[in-house]
Amino acid sequence: MHRGPTAALVDESELLTRLGGRRDLLVMLVSLFSSDLPQVREDFAAALAAGDRAAVRRTAHRVVGSLADLAATSLLERGRDIEEQAMNTADLDALRPEIAGFLDALAALDVRLRELVA
Repeated sequence: MHRGPTAALVDESELLTRLGGRRDLLVMLVSLFSSDLPQVREDFAAALAAGDRAAVRRTAHRVVGSLADLAATSLLERGRDIEEQAMNTADLDALRPEIAGFLDALAALDVRLRELVA
């Protein structure tokens, strides 16, 4: 099992347990996650540009659902924080750095998940 800096992004044992050890399901989940990332980036960018708090929340919520499926607990919590903050702040610009960091972490998770299925 991977123990480098990206290991904490996903609980690999939990993920495989949830999937009943089925590699085909793991491949499918990773593929769905990877293919959705560009749209997630676009959706966050559009929501921030429009100052649309509800769209930021919806995008974060969609990602949180994927992260729950992938046993990516620490990122799931970050996504939930963004959801909550989006609805409780009048200034979405304050969320930009947090969203940028979240997107970077999602990209690192994507790399790790691709390693798992390679």
